[in-house]
Amino acid sequence: MIPDNYVPSVVKPYRFDIQQGNFVTQEDVARLKIGMNKEQVRFILGTPLLNDAFHADRWDYVYRLLKADGQVSQARYTVMFQNGTVSRHGGENLPATATDLIGPDSTTKSSTKPLPAEKPANDIKESESAVGGSDRAPVLK
Repeated sequence: MIPDNYVPSVVKPYRFDIQQGNFVTQEDVARLKIGMNKEQVRFILGTPLLNDAFHADRWDYVYRLLKADGQVSQARYTVMFQNGTVSRHGGENLPATATDLIGPDSTTKSSTKPLPAEKPANDIKESESAVGGSDRAPVLK
């Protein structure tokens, strides 16, 4: 006798991709310039996912993609302000273009290089992930 709640093992529930945060690309950050104000940055990158009241001069853009097959991709980008204008910015694991619909590839590290007139954000170090888990996120030390 087959129970009423029996489901054959070949039938699997549908799973979908879950995207969270700001999808920031290398094309987007290439448009950032030292000296831009906060509104200009918000126009280019959007409203930051993490905007700490205690660190108003630091905006963190975090993106996480949980694929249906269980793979996780994350990207992070930090913009630092001084006197209301961009003083430095940096991040990791950003997709090249917005047409990269699958999101950032967690197996390929692609660092964004600062524009020639910019100082790289050497003081953005690895620390605890802003989105939890064992992954690391750049934070100011």
